[in-house]
Amino acid sequence: MGSRVWWTARSLSDVTVRKLNQSDAVAVRDLRLEALRLFSPAFSSSWEEEATQPLAYWEKRLCVPARTLGAESNGCLIATATVLENSRVKLAHNAEIGGFYVKASLHRKGVGKRLMQSVMELLRSDEFPSQVKFATLTVNASNEAARRLYESFGFVVCGKLESNLSVDGVFYDELFMRARIS
Repeated sequence: MGSRVWWTARSLSDVTVRKLNQSDAVAVRDLRLEALRLFSPAFSSSWEEEATQPLAYWEKRLCVPARTLGAESNGCLIATATVLENSRVKLAHNAEIGGFYVKASLHRKGVGKRLMQSVMELLRSDEFPSQVKFATLTVNASNEAARRLYESFGFVVCGKLESNLSVDGVFYDELFMRARIS
């Protein structure tokens, strides 16, 4: 469990993407806290909310129904994305993607593209019920690079959440995006 490799780099040396499990909790916590500290407007959670959480909290985040993929290089976690299936009967055909983050030093080097490719492969795999037809996500409206990445995988903007996030008194709009999976 958790050892299946979803993608191995051809152009990025020594990078793999795999499904993470509870044994990855410390690395996930460290990367997530980095993301919240460096890019606070990109996430609905705050560093202050998550920094004090016990290890059990992080282990639970890595359990089904969530599936978290991680990109690794030289044994270090460098990117994560979480896919959550919807357990509600009327919404079971939808999955949600969240927590997408690539270490700042690796932006624009292809890691995000490979991770998103793996997310889409995961959604089309036997890991998810065949009824999953759509994936949704939100992105900060000012994050053009992330929006373009998601659009390259078929996501389209289907709504705008005005002033959805407040970070240090500054309001940020978020875009709601959706893609067809099958």
